[in-house]
Amino acid sequence: MTAAITTASASIVVAVLAFLLNQRAQIRQERRQARITRINSQLRELYGPLNTLVSSNERVWDALRASFVPDKDARDPAAESGEWQKWRDQVLIPTNHRMRDLIIQHADLIDEAVMPLPLRDFCAHVLALDISAMEEREGSPRSALIAHPGKDFTAYIEASFSRLKSEQNRLLGMSL
Repeated sequence: MTAAITTASASIVVAVLAFLLNQRAQIRQERRQARITRINSQLRELYGPLNTLVSSNERVWDALRASFVPDKDARDPAAESGEWQKWRDQVLIPTNHRMRDLIIQHADLIDEAVMPLPLRDFCAHVLALDISAMEEREGSPRSALIAHPGKDFTAYIEASFSRLKSEQNRLLGMSL
């Protein structure tokens, strides 16, 4: 009889232990899947598009600087060329609006607890640039009140995209 009780008790302990280990594994798998889902959303809806737009805008900006846009210290809003205005108004500003809209529409996908400074500065710059463009159309051109955050913004986007892409690959068991 004692052997039967011991065997039954051991079976119950093994069953409970197997159940607890299975529950733990299931919870870990659900957390991993939730993390993968969030990272996929971050890359698809925010950081992927932002990274692409930033890269293309930076490529255009570098080409413009190499062609005819003077250094920051030598710029005069009143003397800007029509060529620069076309590129600014048809390419750079619309792309900046798209990036700003992505940041605002998908702010919930940002990892940080508060909006990172490079993103806040970029959104503020886009607003200031809109006023500057309006003043130019009214005949009183001047530089935007808030400057583009420059490398801080591009570095933040590139680093965030790279970090998320690496984590996505790690969670999916892929190596680069």
